Amino acid sequence: MTQWQAARWAETVRAGLKARGLSLDEAARQVGVPTSTLRSWIEHRHAPKVTIFDHWTALAKVTGLGEAELLQAAGVLPDSLTSSIHLAQATKSLRDGIEEAGRFLRRADSLVSSSSMSQVINELSASRIDWELRMRTANRGEDVPLTLHHYVGVVPPPDLPLSGEEARDLIERDVLGHLWRPLGLYWRRLMVHDWADPPRLIIQVAEQESTHPPSTSLPVVDAPPMIVFAPVWGYGYLMGSLIADALGFGNVDFRYFGMPDSLEERLEWVGRELADVSPRFVKAVPPTMFRQGLRVHTEGYLPICVTYGPRMREHAVRVYRDVLLPDSDIAIRENDEIRERIVAGLPSRIDVRIDDADVVDGDTVNRHKINDTVAWLSEQIVEHLLLASGLPPVPLGGPLRQLVLPSGRVQRPPALASTVSFGA
Repeated sequence: MTQWQAARWAETVRAGLKARGLSLDEAARQVGVPTSTLRSWIEHRHAPKVTIFDHWTALAKVTGLGEAELLQAAGVLPDSLTSSIHLAQATKSLRDGIEEAGRFLRRADSLVSSSSMSQVINELSASRIDWELRMRTANRGEDVPLTLHHYVGVVPPPDLPLSGEEARDLIERDVLGHLWRPLGLYWRRLMVHDWADPPRLIIQVAEQESTHPPSTSLPVVDAPPMIVFAPVWGYGYLMGSLIADALGFGNVDFRYFGMPDSLEERLEWVGRELADVSPRFVKAVPPTMFRQGLRVHTEGYLPICVTYGPRMREHAVRVYRDVLLPDSDIAIRENDEIRERIVAGLPSRIDVRIDDADVVDGDTVNRHKINDTVAWLSEQIVEHLLLASGLPPVPLGGPLRQLVLPSGRVQRPPALASTVSFGA
């Protein structure tokens, strides 16, 4: 929040509570927030989050002040607008627009303030329930190290009379409700490779693959918006995010975009977002949605089409066996067939083939090798697009910047069986 007069506002609230003889605990109860949250607001350790406006009416009530008076004390309402008419208009506008404005501001706040991980931890820690929190980070790659995402394991207190699903619902709706969609949080139900003995409740928080807008500080690259088609477990999300960051484009990963709950609404929503061909964006199509009926818009995009070998596909079948029911092998085959029909007629595209030789270590698909291979292939695409735009072939941002040598040149990839080809 900008121009928040923390000290003046905090003193006004404290004085109001004192005048009404309310303790901090009682005031917090009436406002509907944990005591620790109210204390952090009035001790002005930092500017409060925009969600404070959800409690603005209650704050005015417990302090005995008007809503507009609290705005003025915070420096949000200029002194020049302190007439009774202006105050009344400001109060009415605030109350009438709070739901829509709050939704917009919360999303903006999630993009520009503290990290997603810290926001999740802060909100869970401030909850009235004494959750036990455990954290892990999914770090990948050796040639190009990166952090894919974070895991927040939540262990309810032993005396909490809720089932696992009820605890999930409570956390998602009541504890993290204002962050869940803006941050694109979701419950991790698949196997967690980075956690030997994970708790039952795990929230996945995006890092590298997070959805974000285009950069405002990097040079503008004259390249079309891109859409990534990949098979299930084909690392299209990662490729899209690496390319977007290296070009200063925005990234859209629909897993981390707060999609609606029902499948029908989700398909309609994703289709509508794909039909919005915004400049300077890379969007990864959810590969599991093809057989569910997703309508994909391709006009105006430069498609990036990813394929992989039989070993990676076998691994995908195992990973998704509990998700793509009743038979993950058939589901993935059907998804591949639909995806191939969509991309077959595209006149201009970039084809990426991930070869098993680059990602298999003995009898195992090595996740570090996959990430490195995807990074090297993404760098080839970035180099091609930068040269076509008349710029030096040097990634502008993101993890691919690690490949830039002190001399300013970019490291060359190792010998790869995987390939990138650029269609007409």
